[in-house]
This record gives sequence, structure tokens and C-alpha cells, in this order.
Amino acid sequence: MLGGLAVFFTLHLTAQSEPRPVWGQRPSPELGPVPVPPADVSLLPTRPRTKDVTGGFMVDTSAREEVRSFYNAIYPVSDGVLMDSTSDVTNCIPGTNAPAFYIAVLRRINWLRALAGIPASIALDGSYCVQDQQAAVMMSANTNLSHNPPTTWSCYTADGAAAANKSDLYLGNSGPGAITGYVQDFGGNNAAVGHRRWVLYPQTQMMGTGDVPAQNGLFAANATWVVDGNYYGPRPPTRQPFVSWPPPGFAPFPLVFPRWSLSFPQADFTAATVTMQSNGVPCSVRLETLESGIGENTLAWVPADLDANNSGTVWPFSGADTTYAVAVSNVVIGGVASNFNYTVTVFDPAVPGPDYQPPAISGPTQPGVGRNTLYTFTAIADASGYQWRQTQRLPFNWTDGAENGLGNFTADVSTGYPVIQSDVVASGSYAFHLAQPEPVDQILTLDHLVFPATNGVFSFKSRLGYATASQVAQVQASVDDGLTWRTLYSQAGDESAGETGFTPRTISLADFAGRSVRLRFNYHLALSGTYTYFNQTSTGVGWYLDDVTVTNAAEGVAPQITGTATNSFAFNPAQAISYNLEVRAVLFSEFPVEWGPATTVTATTATVPAVIVLENPSVIGGQVNLDFVLQSGAATTFRLLYANQLSGPWNVDASAILTTTVPGAAFRFSTALSGAARFYRVSTP
Repeated sequence: MLGGLAVFFTLHLTAQSEPRPVWGQRPSPELGPVPVPPADVSLLPTRPRTKDVTGGFMVDTSAREEVRSFYNAIYPVSDGVLMDSTSDVTNCIPGTNAPAFYIAVLRRINWLRALAGIPASIALDGSYCVQDQQAAVMMSANTNLSHNPPTTWSCYTADGAAAANKSDLYLGNSGPGAITGYVQDFGGNNAAVGHRRWVLYPQTQMMGTGDVPAQNGLFAANATWVVDGNYYGPRPPTRQPFVSWPPPGFAPFPLVFPRWSLSFPQADFTAATVTMQSNGVPCSVRLETLESGIGENTLAWVPADLDANNSGTVWPFSGADTTYAVAVSNVVIGGVASNFNYTVTVFDPAVPGPDYQPPAISGPTQPGVGRNTLYTFTAIADASGYQWRQTQRLPFNWTDGAENGLGNFTADVSTGYPVIQSDVVASGSYAFHLAQPEPVDQILTLDHLVFPATNGVFSFKSRLGYATASQVAQVQASVDDGLTWRTLYSQAGDESAGETGFTPRTISLADFAGRSVRLRFNYHLALSGTYTYFNQTSTGVGWYLDDVTVTNAAEGVAPQITGTATNSFAFNPAQAISYNLEVRAVLFSEFPVEWGPATTVTATTATVPAVIVLENPSVIGGQVNLDFVLQSGAATTFRLLYANQLSGPWNVDASAILTTTVPGAAFRFSTALSGAARFYRVSTP
């Protein structure tokens, strides 16, 4: 029997009412058997009947920073999207899900395909989704998975059964998480990674998805339609001749799973061998059972004797970039033995690598109030556009001891207990308290946007009371406005009463010097298999915080974000104060990455002489184009002057046409090409 989606508890009481931990069990997900491709797909469409694409992704996995940005900017965007389902499994009502949820699932499919180096423009077909929704209801209602469900099943429909026959099936998970689960392909019946092979089949162009949440004691479920009319069609170009997971190049460690695989069409892996080295040290390898007839022929193996059957098994990662050399030998292709050699570097996408090159801003340090001042920044190779942000820069040497409530924090916590309490304090009358009456993270996020100096410090007084090893007190930082978080401090409980007093904690913010950073406290519950935690909220249970302090930093207020298609922008300050200017790249027109380092400028009302910088002229079709920028000062009218020799005399070119490139900052004069050599300059009247 599968473990339930609800958390199960056992409460131990003593006569002294001492808090005791309860235990919970993470839902036990299950992947069904792998769908078998039909012999004839001629009746299946080869193009979507309803066009719905979020993808077209491509990534160069040989570039660490490109993969890091690709992961941080896009992968987590699919998480946390509300299903908002109208399904009612108890009454066999398939219902519908939120459009944003369908997009999130589709985005995850195309993201994984892009990392694997195969075409990543899968479209969802509306009719497939309707049928998959019925299939998901059937799986949840019957607490079982089948590609050929009998007519006696609860909630049986012919369309749902047809969808189940052509879909990957997941019980105990849904949405984007289920898609990642298919690529993980855990379980004793999935040694041949068939679900992964379906998601990563190069020819596929159309899929469908159906999802139901856990409800009324029944499991969440997903059905993802993976067979379309292109199954026997020509293979499209791929990044490498083979398809592997993890793919060659840089791989984010959360997506490296116990089962590795390599696929090649019509390959014979019967006599194939695999060897691996980890940073030059040999690594043990266990070959999995071969199974043909599903997507492309595939060889799967498990390194380091990991438990690939358990969905909770994670890749053993130390935090440092680790390169694995893979050699797959004696693969027979067309009667000829072939070898495949490649490397995979497992890395932490929260940590920039040596190829990190943020957008560095250049421009005047004293822009004029009420005047456009042009700034440029270094371009990012894989950016489709950019955003720049201005914030007013204020000093931020700050302390909060909870004496004024939650005025400086946003609390994302369970109901039923006060986050501000007076029973346990380090100083003053109040302190913060995070407990876990429910098995979910309890989070306090600082509302201030912090710009630390090189000696910037985040400090606080901490007391971790009754807590188990599954309950972890964390301090985290984000440089992308909370999309991803990096853990700076971590302390797990010890199954006892824990600390009886407050301990000062100090965290250096030097790694974020000159950048904007968001900070938060996360009382995290590590949900892995069976876990224990204290669910009481009484005095002494959980994490207490007091005297939270930030020193040697500035704060950014009144943020304004503006898009720009080029690597320049015009800043028009409204006040004679200091500002921070930041830039970030945008990938695929909609996914911003982290903010680059801030440039601090101080706006002034003083009269600044106009400084005009004339850039290299270009000649196109008998016309001279002269671009120039107003680097400082103010001007509304300009003249183009020319001379036949540098010493003059200079004449006004009355026929020149002036156009504006960036309002108030960048311009172009266009004039007819002269038969003689000429010198040009731009002046204000």
C-alpha cells in the first residue's frame, strides 16, 4: 500500500507534559510501468491542434554560467504555481486546472529537454489534456496506476483509458514535480528509465498533461501524454549524437539522480560497458537491465551503489564543482562498435563560477536632477533583453528586537501561534518565535533591500529550543528578489530541549558586497521519508530570535524597474540624493536573472557643462551617420559642424537630420556623404 499524502502522527505524552516529537511520513510517490509505443501512430496528429508553447529554450551546457542562469531564472518559476483545480475525484469530476499551471508544467518539460540538448518547443494539445485529466482522476480514485485500466475501475472513462495508454503516470505527485520525477525515474520497475526516455524523446512535438491534487485522503496524480504522430518520424538534430542524463557539460546538482543513462537510436548495448571517474578517482558502476522498444535504445547505470529505487535518494554532492569522466564502450551501431566519452561537472547553481561576468555599469557619477543621463553596461551573451533598477540609497545600520511587531518583516507562517511573543527574550520585552504546528517551513523575510559593504554583517541572537534533526534553523540570502535562496547559516535540532539561552550569531555579508540582497530566517523541515518534528508551539519549542541587526550596509528604497532592449539606459534622477543603479539580463524575453553589482551615483542640481561624445561614424548608401551621446549636462538643441581640415574653418551643416536614439541622452545626425574628406563635430548653440 502506498504511503498517504496526509502526514501521520504519533504523539507521546508524559506526566510532566514535556514536549515530545511527532513523526510524519512523506508521501510515497509511485511511477507506473512505462507506456509502450503503438505499432501505428498514423492516426495521431503530428502538429498541435491547439497551439500552446512556452519554450524554444536552448542552453550551452559547456558554459557554467549559462547553465547556472538557465537554471536559476527558469527552472524554479514552475514551482509553487497554484493548480487551482476544479476536479472532484470523489465524485469522478475531472474539472480543469489554472492556465498558469498548464504553462508551468509545459515550461518544465521544455526546460528539461533543453538541458538534455534536444528540441525544446513541445506544445500542449488541448484534447490530450482533457483526456489526461480524466486519466489522472482514475489513477487517484483507484489508488493505483495502469496503462490499461479495466472498465470496472472507479471513474472509468474510455477517453481516460486511452490517455493512460499513451501517458507517463505518477501517483503521489503532480504538475512540474511529476515531470522532474519522470526524468529521475526512481523505483524497482524503472531500471530502464523508460519514463525519462519518453520525456526526452527527440522526435516528440506534442504532449498533454492532466493533474489532480491530493484531496479527501486520495493521492495527487499526474498523467502526461507522451506519444504523438512523430514517433516514427525523422530524428531532429540534437546537441550531441546521443541523449544522456545528466547531459555532458555542467549539471545543477539537484537534477543529478542516481540513475545515469545514454540513449542512441537503434544502438545495441548488450555488450556495452561503463566506467566513471570522479575528479580522477574511479567510481563504481552498476549496469541496469536493458529494455528496448521505448523511445531510443538506452543503457542505464547507477554509480556509487546508490539506491535508485528510493525517490528520496539524492546525489552525494559536497558543494564543490565535481567533474565525472564517463566512458561508454562497445556500443554496437550498424554493426560497428562505438565508444562515447564525455564529462559531467556537477555544480551548485547558487554559487557563481569563474566565468561569471555580471553587467558592469559605466557612466557619470553625478547625473543632473531632472535630466536624462546615459549609462552603458557590459552585454551578456545569452540575454534577449535587460532590466535596470534605480533605488534611493539610504544608510542602513539597523536593529529590530521585535519590540514593534512585524513592521520590518513579512511572515509566511502557520496560523495558531504568535510570531511575536514575550515568554522567551534575549533583551527588551519581546522576541520572534518560529514553530511548526504543521509540517511546513516557517519563514520571516526582511522587507528591506540591503546593499552590504565589504565589512557588512548580519547578526542576531538565536535560541533553538526543542527541535529534531529534521527541524533546521536557517539564514538565507537571495540576489534575485527571492526566486532562489542561498543558505548562509544552518543549525539542526538535537531531539532534546536544545539551547537554554540565546547565543549571538554573526554572518558576514562580504560575498554580497556592492550587490542587493534579500535576507530571511527559514525554520525548515527536511521532509525525507519518515521524519520527526516537534509540532507544539508552547514555550521552549522551536526557534527564538532577538536583536536582529544589519551593520555596514545601505538600503535601497522606492525601487523602479525599467526594461531596455540594448545595453544602455537613460537615468533621470528626481532628487539631489544618492541612488543605486543595477542591471540584470532577461532570458528568452521573460525570465530575469540575478541583479548585477550596483553602481552608486549622487544626483546634483549644480549646472554641469554639456559634454558631448561623438562616436565612430558609419557610411550607408551615400549617407554619413554620426551617433553621439550627451554624457553630462543638459541640452535640447544641437548643431552638426563640418570642416575640410581639423584647424577649420567650421561650418554648420544645415541639411543634417537629427534623430533621437535615447530621449535626452543619445542622438544621431545623418547627412549626405561629401566627395572630399571632412571632419565633423557636434555642438550646442
